Amino acid sequence: MSKILSLTVIFLTTMIIVLPALVVRGCRTEAEALPLPVKLPPHILPSTEMAIRVFRSDRGEVVTMPLEEYLVGVVAAEMPASFALEALKAQAVVARTYAVKRLAAFGGQGCDRHPGADICTDFAHCQAWEPEESSLAKWPAAEAAGYMHKIRRAVQETVGRVVVYQGRPIDAVFHANCGGHTENSEYVWSEAAPYLRGVACPYCAGSRWWETTQEFSGAQVAAALLSHVSALPALADGPPALGRAQRTTTGRVVSLRVGSDTVGGRDFRAALGLPSTNFSWRVGRGKITFTNRGFGHGVGLCQYGADGQARRGKSYAEIIRFYYRGVKIESVASLALHR
Repeated sequence: MSKILSLTVIFLTTMIIVLPALVVRGCRTEAEALPLPVKLPPHILPSTEMAIRVFRSDRGEVVTMPLEEYLVGVVAAEMPASFALEALKAQAVVARTYAVKRLAAFGGQGCDRHPGADICTDFAHCQAWEPEESSLAKWPAAEAAGYMHKIRRAVQETVGRVVVYQGRPIDAVFHANCGGHTENSEYVWSEAAPYLRGVACPYCAGSRWWETTQEFSGAQVAAALLSHVSALPALADGPPALGRAQRTTTGRVVSLRVGSDTVGGRDFRAALGLPSTNFSWRVGRGKITFTNRGFGHGVGLCQYGADGQARRGKSYAEIIRFYYRGVKIESVASLALHR
């Protein structure tokens, strides 16, 4: 009996010591077999936790705000809130990409005009932005709350999504209306970006800025050119003689003759305040009438074209891939894996 009791005690003692060890070992082995979660480098945060330093042109100071909240102000300032939701989503992704490319975490240099800022609110230099109260004030009172809800939805439903080419965020430029065809980047900024290729765009046809006219007296044209084009000699009285224009394949003016001199198309546009460089003119009765197509530089996403596509059932991703060639839409987190 004592022998049986002794064997029982030994068996129970062994089970008490060995079984927990086996269980623990088994759990450790199972845990080690699970895939480890992908961790971002310490300098890369999810977009919902990212901050951006914004130079507010209206205040003349740099303020820091959450990236995704900043985008609400960009979309509200850059695109009409009446546009279709998928167009607003496309704008949100493009604006996010434009901002992320300038962040130091992704190798960006920030805003070259305002030290200490990643980006500024000057639409002619970076991206437009406005505070929520300004957006609500500019919209009809009956529509304001709905518009803000739609813009926030566009940002939230694309949270963290950016446009990339070969693993890096693109220079996601955009404009209001291409007038029927977007432009190659090298005709505007000299650098030929492979994803910024001109495409035929019928989707903005008939919309605002599709075709407009402006009329000037000869004296007005002469004065405008002399004040903006410093190298131009004094013009004779009367309408300046506008000669043959050199154009891109999309019809935009690269340069034109003014008297015996040559003026760049972009300089000419800026001097007269024309909507785009896609213009023609006619002279009659001392007046010069310009017919313009589109609004803006014409490179990248056409905002009115994006709205036209969205109203035809295109998704924001389809819209983006139409205007930026060979790109992918990925999460901000994925950019860390390409660094």
